[in-house]
Amino acid sequence: MMRLSMVAAMMLASAACVSASPAFARTEVAAEQVPAAAYAHGDALLRPHIGKLIPGMSVQPHWIGETSRFWFEKQTRDGREYVLVDAAGDSVQPLFDHDALIKALAGAAGKPLARKNLRLIGLTVDEKDGTLHFSHAGKRWRYDPAAGALTADIDPAERGIESPDGQWRAVVRNGNLFVISAADGSEKQLTTDGTPDAPYATPVIDPSIMVAQGTQNPAVPPILTWSPDSRRIATFRLNLDGARRLALVQSTPPGGAPPRVFDYVYPLPGDAEVPTATGLFFDVATGARTTMTLPPDPVLYYYGPAYEWSADGRAVFARLVERGYKKVEFYRVDAASGTAKLLADDRSKTYVDNWSQYWGYDKKGDTLYWTSDKTGYFNLYGIDQRTGAQRQLTKGAWVSREVAGIDNAAGHLLVIGTGREAGQDPYLRKLYAVSRNGGTPKLLTPEPLDHDVSVSPDGRYFVDNMSLINEPTRSVLRRVSDGAIVKELGRADISAYLAAGYHLPEPFEALAADGKTKIYGSIFKPASFDPAKSYPIIEEIYTGPHIVANSPKSFEAAMTKRFINAHAQIGAIGVIVDGRGTAGRSRAFQQPAFRNLHAVGLDDHIAAIRAMAAKNPWMDVSRVGIYGYSAGGYDAVRALTERPDFYKVGLTGAGVQDNRLDKAWWNEQWMGSEPGPFWDANSNITWAPKLTGKLMIVHGELDGNVPPLNSLRLADALIKANKDFELLIIPNSDHPIVAFPYFFRRSWDFFSRELLGKEPPADYPMMPFE
Repeated sequence: MMRLSMVAAMMLASAACVSASPAFARTEVAAEQVPAAAYAHGDALLRPHIGKLIPGMSVQPHWIGETSRFWFEKQTRDGREYVLVDAAGDSVQPLFDHDALIKALAGAAGKPLARKNLRLIGLTVDEKDGTLHFSHAGKRWRYDPAAGALTADIDPAERGIESPDGQWRAVVRNGNLFVISAADGSEKQLTTDGTPDAPYATPVIDPSIMVAQGTQNPAVPPILTWSPDSRRIATFRLNLDGARRLALVQSTPPGGAPPRVFDYVYPLPGDAEVPTATGLFFDVATGARTTMTLPPDPVLYYYGPAYEWSADGRAVFARLVERGYKKVEFYRVDAASGTAKLLADDRSKTYVDNWSQYWGYDKKGDTLYWTSDKTGYFNLYGIDQRTGAQRQLTKGAWVSREVAGIDNAAGHLLVIGTGREAGQDPYLRKLYAVSRNGGTPKLLTPEPLDHDVSVSPDGRYFVDNMSLINEPTRSVLRRVSDGAIVKELGRADISAYLAAGYHLPEPFEALAADGKTKIYGSIFKPASFDPAKSYPIIEEIYTGPHIVANSPKSFEAAMTKRFINAHAQIGAIGVIVDGRGTAGRSRAFQQPAFRNLHAVGLDDHIAAIRAMAAKNPWMDVSRVGIYGYSAGGYDAVRALTERPDFYKVGLTGAGVQDNRLDKAWWNEQWMGSEPGPFWDANSNITWAPKLTGKLMIVHGELDGNVPPLNSLRLADALIKANKDFELLIIPNSDHPIVAFPYFFRRSWDFFSRELLGKEPPADYPMMPFE
């Protein structure tokens, strides 16, 4: 027997104690029980815990200023380390004295702080003075590593946005915009007519912020941008008049306080009145206001317009999306006059894929870059910011996903692309150098792996986390000029994972239901896997259609971005499939999803699972369950109603059950903004009477992303159709119901009983999340 890691051994020992607890006396023959050790294996794989089992899954750099210096958080089995790397200077060292900071934090809190509990949330490093700003134990802190001084820090909402020259801070109070002098603290009020329904530099507010601050009117950082010379501010004024409002009820506030109601703005598809934003410039010296001559910008979710200043500070660039997503426009807006000039647009008779489209501005090259799939694949285009002249920079049947950086010395754009290398999974990310004038891309990451890259702001280096779902991450620092590896930064350590008996995921390729289109997926096995046995199948589904690939491609994604590995541990084969109707390939691959969300892709998923079962006799296609969250929760219900002959058991978590009851921002992208019978045809509530399998519905009571009314309306439809189902509402949960260990225990209990035909371990005690 292989030696278990200490972490895994403790988990399994705890599980053994649970399984040994006395059961209630029964007169009937007891059903077979899922071993508590199986739950322990799943518990150890959940996102908050798996870093203890597999440290070093990636290096995510935080670049400092416009340099090639960065810091990253390194997770070890003993806790977190914060590491500073100077790529040009070839040095790696601690970002600060960890023992000194731990001592300072412990002194401030008046109680000891264990090394393993050091966690700096929202850490930023000031590029000017090297001070650290972070949250710890619910408080904001500022730490000077050179002096060893720890002091209380200003909340970001109070600090505001600092001007480039450091002379001013812009803040919003009661809907009005102020600037505060750094020299003497004097204030200048730029607006006086801001109101709660017409504030300046304020987004439509996410109710999760209200809940966190316990108020209907929380403090939020302003949304604005300073001109490079610090003379002007570009921002907007929001108009909420007539916009739809919903409410969330917090039934059990902390401390036993009475229930609280949070009223919030939430536009639904087709709403005639939605929030709009009017772009504005403010001259800081004079206080003069200039209105942008842009069309009113519909604000369909919790955000506001984003403006990018030109390098010379004379204009900003704005991107406007038309309701229904048939047109996206790119403007240049003159700061002195407010006059807006249309530079380019992207149009479609069905939809412009706003979710996959990239756009950005290169200050040194004074050029805008954007991607469009008007040729059938997302290609990269350059736009002259003054004349609007365009040039196509990439071509061919592959996807240009984004510009990750710019090598100004060589005149190259550093483009993340997929699908260009023959014979490889078309979703694997690569980094290419592309001339500003176009031409043949140069591959900088030749290994046949997925490359999660981050390019330094100066365009000289990049960090590359290369892996596959069955090949652990190797994190390296590479040179942009030739892609050469300069230094290894770390490797994922899977020794404890393997010692505990786990299996690595397995990627696969299959044919779609048309018998000719290649599709891709992955398989996950339980630690107890025995090829001589037969296992039921659980599919994790999320078809988007905006999702590039639900089936993970990197090792870290396989271990942390999906939950199927943990679900498989109860004694099932986990499967993820990406069928037609999803993003990341071609326009033709995604187009079938338009106004057809309820039917698209399921037959591809079934074809892939059947193909894998034909190769692997331990997969039992007569017992298939499915689950998904958010849009995946919608998918789970449609699978049980569209294809009940194949999918027998399903769980829908925080699901979008009717596209008319979810945010306009997402649903109008794929369904349009016009009324029509296709809305009913795509609604799970319409299909509810067709349910024949076992269904569990889960939702958080404070979900501000997908309103809880979605699950409750589905429940109402099922009740009217006299259908049985399970319903779990989680108090104090926002959209991420996966933040609650209890959810996973109930999910595993459900699949154990309904799919495996076994009793779960009684009242299994899940490990708490951080």
